[in-house]
Amino acid sequence: MTRPALVVLLLLAASPLCAEGILLPPGFDGLYAPEGMACTGFSAISVEAGVMTGSEFAITVTDLVEFPGEPNRVEATMLNQGGGGDWEDSAILTLSADGTTLRFDYPDGTSVVWSRCP
Repeated sequence: MTRPALVVLLLLAASPLCAEGILLPPGFDGLYAPEGMACTGFSAISVEAGVMTGSEFAITVTDLVEFPGEPNRVEATMLNQGGGGDWEDSAILTLSADGTTLRFDYPDGTSVVWSRCP
């Protein structure tokens, strides 16, 4: 097998979990936990380089729409991987003005709030 063919095969076989996401605006990256949960163990969630990783899932930002004049609010399309499946969804992500919470508002009306870990 030629070297270019091997590189193409490796790229095709690469897991989306290893893919780098689209960067979120400054301030979004950090360590979070679901609101009311401890920042230790399995509940901790890392947000870095457009990828959100928990103990049993990964969410990769695949598209991003920024709102002019609202640097802490974006609409993100995301590839979710966990529980043996992959699916795509979208949400409005809002980082609080003081940077302590990250809120996901989904089109079906549900919301998830993560608190930044100290």
